Amino acid sequence: MSSDRLRQVERNLTRLRQQLAGKEDTLVTIAPEEQVRIEQQIDDLRAKIQRFEGEYWQILADESETVAILEPLPEVVVAEIVEKAGQLQTSQQYSDEVLEWLQKIYAKVSQLETTAAAKLKGVLSLMPPFVNLSYEAELDTETFLRTHFPTFTKWAKKLAKKS
Repeated sequence: MSSDRLRQVERNLTRLRQQLAGKEDTLVTIAPEEQVRIEQQIDDLRAKIQRFEGEYWQILADESETVAILEPLPEVVVAEIVEKAGQLQTSQQYSDEVLEWLQKIYAKVSQLETTAAAKLKGVLSLMPPFVNLSYEAELDTETFLRTHFPTFTKWAKKLAKKS
């Protein structure tokens, strides 16, 4: 059942992101007196996206406990996370909340004597709190992850397809 829900959530996220892009395009060309209405619609879409992203990562975290994650791919993903999370922790472009989240992830993937697969499952369990920060911090979660953690993002998509 959760794999069906995961696919449904993915479809909803795709539709909502398309709607958001359309509204943002409209905002550029619309008459000034209509901008407030479109901005409210954009805020509403972002709130919906945030809820669905939270659900997506929660389902993925729950499903990761039942799916076998085979080495060596997790080692590659963990290496990427260690490198990028370490670099981003000193970044001035993100809020304190996002930097705190990155520190938690860095601590999780830096644990000694823990398998890479277990580290990844731990990272997945940390994702939903980050999603809650996404729009408060004016951060597009999907773009942030795709930009800074592309291997993790690809792995998470494959994991979602397995479940």
